[in-house]
Amino acid sequence: MTSLTATTPEVVDLCPSQEKAFTSLLDLVTKSPIVALVSAGSFGRTTVLKKLASQLSAQYLNLGDLFDDIKKVDPLQLEEAVLACLERSFAEHDHVIFDDYYQVQEQLVDNCQNTARPSILSFALSSLLQQMEKGNKTLILGMDHDWIQKPFRSKCLKVELSSFTSLDIAHLFRRICPLSLEAVDFQTIHRFAPRLNTHQIWRASLQLRKAYTRNTSNFVKFLENHALTSNVNQKEVAQVSLDDLYGIEEVRRQLEINLIVPMERDDLVEEYRISPKRGVLLYGPPGTGKTTIGRALAHRLGSKFFLLDGTVISGTQQFYYEIRRIFAQAKANAPSILFIDDCDLLFENATETGLYRYLLTILDGLESKSNEQVTIMLTAMNIGSLPPALIRSGRVELWLETKLPDHSARTRIVKSQLNGLKLTLDDEEVKSFAAQAEGLTGSDLKRVMTDARNLHAYHLAKELPVERPIHYYEKALQQLMDHRRQLAEAPAFTAAHRPGRLV
Repeated sequence: MTSLTATTPEVVDLCPSQEKAFTSLLDLVTKSPIVALVSAGSFGRTTVLKKLASQLSAQYLNLGDLFDDIKKVDPLQLEEAVLACLERSFAEHDHVIFDDYYQVQEQLVDNCQNTARPSILSFALSSLLQQMEKGNKTLILGMDHDWIQKPFRSKCLKVELSSFTSLDIAHLFRRICPLSLEAVDFQTIHRFAPRLNTHQIWRASLQLRKAYTRNTSNFVKFLENHALTSNVNQKEVAQVSLDDLYGIEEVRRQLEINLIVPMERDDLVEEYRISPKRGVLLYGPPGTGKTTIGRALAHRLGSKFFLLDGTVISGTQQFYYEIRRIFAQAKANAPSILFIDDCDLLFENATETGLYRYLLTILDGLESKSNEQVTIMLTAMNIGSLPPALIRSGRVELWLETKLPDHSARTRIVKSQLNGLKLTLDDEEVKSFAAQAEGLTGSDLKRVMTDARNLHAYHLAKELPVERPIHYYEKALQQLMDHRRQLAEAPAFTAAHRPGRLV
């Protein structure tokens, strides 16, 4: 075990928030035997603690130091190994710093079902605490949350390092990056990405080129590509814009007002104190554009968009791990959107209450203040299957209905689908076809247009007589209508032919 015994404190260039945390820790070590630096994320907790160790000539411990002890003992004696490591450190030092202590706590905490002796660590730490108070010793803990186990809980004073200011971000970029950043307005950068952490800043600094440092706009684009990352690969998402969606103009308008402008216009956010809605519900029949809106937002917002869909399977072991991981990413890139597609299907299982309660916590902002900068956007076909408490007023603030397109919207959809095609229609044929397609969604129309082109190509390939374009579209439309009728009749048909049915 290496002992830090330097007589001259190490010179570490801390950013302002780190320096403030360091000063607060220095003050608290004279007032309590237990002090904790709480930092959820990569905001320099280890850097601050190492400088503190140098300043106090303290013993600095991390998980690697503890591992040297626990590998020598029986797996049922891990608690004794933790105690022995700390006692040996206090035998030589008045101050001991244990970084990442929360990971030890998570494995051996009181009443933890993963350990054979759930209360032994508390007994051991009670003995240690008595020794510390008698010898005027201090233990400084590195934590990523503010819950401390007994018996330390009642004695612990805490310092929080949870985010950076614009001055911090400017300080760290200028310290790490070799290029001049005088043209970059870091207040704007902070408004765009208020949760930037040391890991993101370090990684981005290594990839900065002169072209990205010429102005703030270039720098923002660089951060989107190299520091802030969505869980959605935009290259894999069909290219679509909100302007491509017809018949839901009011939905698009409300999204611009309540989400896009507050997330894109940093200047207006600062001057007029606007903010995106916390909860948004998109509801309507299948094929009316809910998922397409998600695709459009993914392209529009880039690194600010995160997706939770059917690829995260409810009821599996990884379900909640994936939810927490995705939400943590959204918080790190806040302000951002967490888009939960077909959420009514996730809640079909009446016994699945974990996700519902987790979303309530997020929407109420109870877990942390940083939750308030993540918008939860839900899509649903059947809002009757959603938990009432989840969508009550105050949690889901904006309800947007995607309706079936009217004749005008269907006409524009058909024209957009015909753009650039050889199998085209004149204006009167488009209007006539749109009238025949009453009741169809935008998704239905796209399918009909594709089916018509396939049928036309089949006639060409087989050298069959080629008909007028409108006939192919009308045949494809009739085929879809027949398919719908068959689907409507399917339940009665299968019931009538079920094996073992009494006639």
